Amino acid sequence: MTATNYDESPSISPMHILGCGSIGLLYASAIHNSYYKQRRNNNDQPPVTLLMRSHHKPRLIQQDTNDWFAPISIQRGTATIRCDIPVEIIGEKSDTCSDNNNGPINCVLLCTKATDAVAAIESIWHRLNQSPSVSKIIILSNGALAIRDSIYKHFGNQLGVELILGTTTHGAHAATPNVSNQPAKSYDIIHAGDGSTHCTDIDFIRVCQSVGYDSAVQSELLMNIILWKKLAVNCVINPLTAIHNVKNGQLLASEHQGQDTKVIRRILEEISQVAILEMKELTEQEIQKEEGDSLSESMLSSLSVSSLEEFVFKIMLDTSNNISSMLQDVRANRVTEVQFLNGYVVSLGKEKHGIDCPVNEKMVRLVENLKS
Repeated sequence: MTATNYDESPSISPMHILGCGSIGLLYASAIHNSYYKQRRNNNDQPPVTLLMRSHHKPRLIQQDTNDWFAPISIQRGTATIRCDIPVEIIGEKSDTCSDNNNGPINCVLLCTKATDAVAAIESIWHRLNQSPSVSKIIILSNGALAIRDSIYKHFGNQLGVELILGTTTHGAHAATPNVSNQPAKSYDIIHAGDGSTHCTDIDFIRVCQSVGYDSAVQSELLMNIILWKKLAVNCVINPLTAIHNVKNGQLLASEHQGQDTKVIRRILEEISQVAILEMKELTEQEIQKEEGDSLSESMLSSLSVSSLEEFVFKIMLDTSNNISSMLQDVRANRVTEVQFLNGYVVSLGKEKHGIDCPVNEKMVRLVENLKS
């Protein structure tokens, strides 16, 4: 792929990244390194800034009084790339760093866990509204559809910002921490597998292309189709791996094939019904806006139960050695995202379409009962 120049996307430059997990740091380092490689000038305004809370300070590098940097190491195969990315401390009104970081935010790449998204956006809300142009929030987090609806519900439909849907299939996870009690000195991320980026915003896609990532801009309808298919995968693999305490591929083993196959189909029957209703409604809205986009039979058929089932089992096989994020959360006794996955299907079906989704509701209950 021919790289484009980051400067071709001024409407999202500079970009702030909210949610400094593996994916957020992966994209931050890629954008940072590509920009300075192209420009060969370290004196410009940084293209990307991380938004972090004060508990990160022990791992940050401090220069002068209020300048903070996150030391990041990205390992891909045998190669390791290191960089120091600017950080703004958020969430503490009394913090001297926070006092100096109240300028407008033009574009936020949201990479938080779904459960933290609304609170994270609320902590920088005043800075979004300061932007001279309409600020963008690009939702790259897992459970993007539910996050979008939660933000609308919390802040109201007249946001004053543009919510943009995106998704990534890049694999990234934190390196195995050392067993000592010493605090980590850097953010060590393993880029476990190349993927693709899809988004409705062409400026963000240009940025992703500028760093060499496989990326494609999508229409609103196609983006929603992609996210419904991803939601179907997450609503199956995440809760079942958490319940059985197994890797993704182990769901294909003979001991799980019997009863789980029936459960998987019933989960997908409920999702398919809700997804198709949602897509038909979105199509009507797009037609009314005269966007020239309409829902084709092939797009609709991709949300059929059989198509979703085939897609889910393919992903299960392709990610057979992966430990799902929900299982990792359960093992670490953290709050899971089940309410933004299966719970989202349940609430959307019942509250908006009058449809009961008892199997997805059962998944929510079983996962939440796993908490110690």
